[in-house]
Amino acid sequence: MTEGRKRPVLWIAGALVAAGAVLTVVLTSGGGVPGAKAAAPAPTTMGAEWRSFRAEVTGIRPGGETGLFVQVALPGKDPGCVREPRIEQIVESKTDIRADVVYSTRPAAGGCQDKVPAELRLTTTAPIADRTVILNADGGNAWHKLGAGWGHCAPQGTCAPPADHCDPAWIGAAVSATGAESAGTTRACDPNWLVLDLLLHQTEPPSRSVFRWSDAGWTAFAQVKTAGCADIRAAEPKFPAALCKTLPAPA
Repeated sequence: MTEGRKRPVLWIAGALVAAGAVLTVVLTSGGGVPGAKAAAPAPTTMGAEWRSFRAEVTGIRPGGETGLFVQVALPGKDPGCVREPRIEQIVESKTDIRADVVYSTRPAAGGCQDKVPAELRLTTTAPIADRTVILNADGGNAWHKLGAGWGHCAPQGTCAPPADHCDPAWIGAAVSATGAESAGTTRACDPNWLVLDLLLHQTEPPSRSVFRWSDAGWTAFAQVKTAGCADIRAAEPKFPAALCKTLPAPA
C-alpha cells in the first residue's frame, strides 16, 4: 500500500476545532445524536441591574404656591418594570425652575413595553409664580403658566401666551389644570368655548370637560358623559348649540 501523505500539524488541529464546533452545535440543538440533551443555557445577568433613565413628561398641573404635579409615562404595567420614580436635581432661579424627572428600570425587561401614567410632585423653596419650568434639560419644550394651567413655550424659548385661544398651548394648559391622565381629544373650540374628551382616571371611562374663556384662560364649568347638548346647556345655557348638537358620546 502506498503510504498516505502526511498532514501538517496545523491542518489536523484545525480539523479537530471544526469538528468540535459542529459537535457543539449538534449538542446544543439536541438533534442528530440519539439521547443527546441540549446544553443548559449559561447564567445571564441581562436585566438584573437597575439603571436610571429620564421619564417621558406628558404634562404638569398646579399643586399649590410651591408645588407642581408632573405627569409622566412610565414603562410597563408590571411593578417589576419600574422603581423609584422621582424628581431630583431641582435648581431654582428668579426666572426658571429646572429639574430631572427620572426612574429606574431593567433594560432587558421584555414585558415592560407598555406605558402607564403616573404623577410626581415637584416642590420648590420659593413660590412658583410665573417662572418657566424646564424638565430633563429639555429647553425646547419648556413649560409656562397659562391661565389656570400650564402649557409649552414656543420652540424659540419665548413664553408669550398665544393670541389664538384654540392654540395647543392653551388647550394643553386646560388639560393640565384638570389633572387628566392623557392629552385627550378636542371635540370643539372657538374663542369662547372649548370641549375636551379626557381620561381623568385610568380606571374610569372618558368624560367630557367643557370650558369657558376668561381672563385667566380656560375654566371648566361642566363634566358630562352624554352626547349632544342637553347636559352641557343645562350647565350653561349660553353655550352655542352649533358646537354641541352633533357631538357623539365621550370617547
